[in-house]
Amino acid sequence: MPYRDPAAARLANRDRQRRFRARRRTKTTAAQVVDFPTPADPVEELAAWAADVLRVPAGHPRAGEPMALPAFAVDFLRAGWEAHESALCIARKNAKSAICAVLALGFLAGPLRRPGWRGAVASVNREKAGELRAQIEAIARASALEGLTFRASPYPGKVLSDSGALEVLSSDRSAGHSSSFDLVIVDETGLMPERSRDLLAGLRSSVSAKGGRTMHISVRGDSPLYAEILHNPAVVTRTYEAPAGCRLDDEDAWRAANPGLGTIKSASYMRAEVRRIRGAPGDEPSFRAYDLNQSLSPTREMVCSPDDLRACFVEELPPRSGPCVLGFDCGEATSATAAAVAWPETGRLETWMAYGDVPPIAERAKRDDAPYGQMIQRGELRLYPGRVVPVAGFLSDVEAELGGCRVVKAAADGYKDSEVRDYLDRAAVRWPIQFRRVGAGKDGGADVRAFQRLILDRRIALRPNLSLVAAITKSTLRRDANGNPALDRATSRGRIDVLSAVVIAAGLVARMPKRSRGAFIGVAG
Repeated sequence: MPYRDPAAARLANRDRQRRFRARRRTKTTAAQVVDFPTPADPVEELAAWAADVLRVPAGHPRAGEPMALPAFAVDFLRAGWEAHESALCIARKNAKSAICAVLALGFLAGPLRRPGWRGAVASVNREKAGELRAQIEAIARASALEGLTFRASPYPGKVLSDSGALEVLSSDRSAGHSSSFDLVIVDETGLMPERSRDLLAGLRSSVSAKGGRTMHISVRGDSPLYAEILHNPAVVTRTYEAPAGCRLDDEDAWRAANPGLGTIKSASYMRAEVRRIRGAPGDEPSFRAYDLNQSLSPTREMVCSPDDLRACFVEELPPRSGPCVLGFDCGEATSATAAAVAWPETGRLETWMAYGDVPPIAERAKRDDAPYGQMIQRGELRLYPGRVVPVAGFLSDVEAELGGCRVVKAAADGYKDSEVRDYLDRAAVRWPIQFRRVGAGKDGGADVRAFQRLILDRRIALRPNLSLVAAITKSTLRRDANGNPALDRATSRGRIDVLSAVVIAAGLVARMPKRSRGAFIGVAG
């Protein structure tokens, strides 16, 4: 019956809501007293249940088949089951989302159920998080699981069962701060920017009250946050990645990054992508980031492909004939000092790179994600005592390595022209030095374009060079309003000092008269 008095109507409505909540609490309490036994081997039970009960949803080529966990996923889950934090680093399309979904359903409706369980899924953005919830729902419906309620609103939604709940969190910095979870699954941590540090801190604190766990499943990407996680000895990790700078068509590298290759992920897809990228080199960073799981941004433009550089590798170098040009880059405490020498008459190129031995090179390698130990063994990298390379000593050593070759042109980044002149004076090296801001774009990208032409036209010859391959892989180009390229040190991941030195040398060659360039004729266009 309607109430004319608004106050009486409000009181009656509140009474109805109290009775409704009381009935719901009674039902919930009855469900929670069910005794769910704790499996002796939770991961084994989960894997067996997934293979027996769960089914691949419609829209997949294997729709209707058992949703069996792959062996690498079982290994990862078992290794990190008791860990406070764990991370699976793997290329895309290796069932990352399916692993998240199976784990969540195992706690909500499978052998891992326990009263009052609460979990959460967070991703790099709300849309990705919503996709994960949709995949959990698709698998549950394909498997005819009962007792689950899926809510898409408020977006990105949640999943409820008679024993627990899974929340799908938006990726704002407050996510998780006021919640208390048993398990938090973070999807695509490797693509999260530095500003997501607060988000991760909130997610970690959300498991503190219940002694819960945080689990990351992601491509490597170029996120400094994920690099910290993967290198932290307190975190249990499993990493599947292709070697840095590997060839695009190296099938061993494919398998290293894709343990599901041939069963979950198609090898024919990989071959087709490699063929396509030959004609679309701008897509190479995306392929390396997503399909080879290498440490770089999928949207970054590299100066060239490492494969293009490898085409210039030779076992027998041409002679050091005629005059040579030299480019060098003077480092600081965190940067490498590097030099590159080119002989225009024969196309020969040599590089040198140096660090101080403090901190230890192994620590630098971990910080920069670079194979410095291998570079030392190959003679591409040398160490000097102290925290900073003595540049005058380095230049003296380079002059000695050249063995009397005539340097007709030399150039360095004009950012420190006075310091470089002082280094040259102390080294007693009388090279005709030029200075210009390499990477600043003031030359219309001439140095970068000269380097690219040298590589693409194969007018350069050098021994297999790991340091230069690594620098190219970590390089980033930025372009001015006219589309002119420049090396971008600010956004390049890792040390690109040796590449900077080579680009400077290439610019010197391009500025020489054509009659003096020999093998390099044509690099200026």
